[in-house]
Amino acid sequence: MDSFLKPYLLEDPTKWIRKVQFKLHESYANQTRILEEPPYEVTETGWGEFEIQIRIYFVDSNEKPIVAFHYLRLFQPTIELPSGSQIVCTEFYDEIIFQEPTVQMYRALQASEGRRPDKQSFLNDIEQVKNRTRELGEVAQKEIAAEIEDLRESLKDAHKLIVKYSTEMPEQE
Repeated sequence: MDSFLKPYLLEDPTKWIRKVQFKLHESYANQTRILEEPPYEVTETGWGEFEIQIRIYFVDSNEKPIVAFHYLRLFQPTIELPSGSQIVCTEFYDEIIFQEPTVQMYRALQASEGRRPDKQSFLNDIEQVKNRTRELGEVAQKEIAAEIEDLRESLKDAHKLIVKYSTEMPEQE
């Protein structure tokens, strides 16, 4: 099992990442691993499936760490390497968006020199993984917007009923 965190762009992540913490299943002797420099990667052996937690700490300690959860399956899907051997590999694309970064964090992000994708660092077609992730996000946003609109309509209907019943009820003295 390899669990890793890599930037999508060809860049030095130490300009904005201070450390990465991987939290594995409790059956591992040392279930919490902290890596302070790239590669941010944990290699273990095992079998089964469990959720792995990846916590990213930024160079500016005022910037709150973020946590990503991924369900890790140690038995599928498999891909074939150029050498002909097969490994279990699932890669995810997560995007970090800083809404209002601190000045220090903003400068660190701007200092990243690489602006082209680093497709060679991934075993899967990371561009396809990225596009599929974005598509799923857009579908989820539309579904959430529709659900919010339905709830708004329900609240409006409920408010109309409250007004109707409050005008029909006799006043109590």
